[in-house]
Amino acid sequence: MAVGTLEEIRRVRVWPGWLRAAHWLIAAGVLFQLFSAWTIDQGARDPQFWRDWHLIVGQGVALALALRIVLLFVPGTGNWRALAPDKSPQAFLQMVKFYFSLGRVPLPGWYAHNPFWKPIYPMVLLVLAAVCATGMLGVAGLGDPDNVAQWHRRLAHVIAIFTLCHVVAVVLHDLKGEGAFLSSMISGYRYFHVGGRTRDLLDSIPGPSSVSVPLDSLKKPGKQDQT
Repeated sequence: MAVGTLEEIRRVRVWPGWLRAAHWLIAAGVLFQLFSAWTIDQGARDPQFWRDWHLIVGQGVALALALRIVLLFVPGTGNWRALAPDKSPQAFLQMVKFYFSLGRVPLPGWYAHNPFWKPIYPMVLLVLAAVCATGMLGVAGLGDPDNVAQWHRRLAHVIAIFTLCHVVAVVLHDLKGEGAFLSSMISGYRYFHVGGRTRDLLDSIPGPSSVSVPLDSLKKPGKQDQT
């Protein structure tokens, strides 16, 4: 008779719809802006076409950023309080070890925002706002054109570096973790393997769903332990 071990897994709605919408609108817009700027720098055949779309999409990014800023004052995981650094530095230091070991150190658990990136997100929003502002100043012809363009480019480079690091980190989380990090920003739900401090955390959150899964049932036929 096969002996199954039960493990409780909870499916919890972490990210609300408006937050996910703002995230993907900003992400798609930033990627297009970086690509269009690179295309122009490489001497595109029709630079005016790319400049026009750079301006149009930039306005869309500004609107999505405005939505994200509004959500900072709405209760929930998008609130500014959720981005406050943890009082204990243990999770932050564990994340640093995880990154420097390229995933060989165990990935610590968290509910919504990564403890390493928490203090970085607000700064990224500020830099992104500055990129939008300098872009608008350039279009309006306000200030020294060369100075405004230089600051717009420098700040855009910061966003490009953050974007690359963010993508690499999220992929690494999904490879080494168990929380469905990538799909959670699409569906809004994350999976938590309950035990110890994780149970205490989830028990304080209203409405999580859970299911107990026999781990042996996930094994391939013929590999189950027989008794």
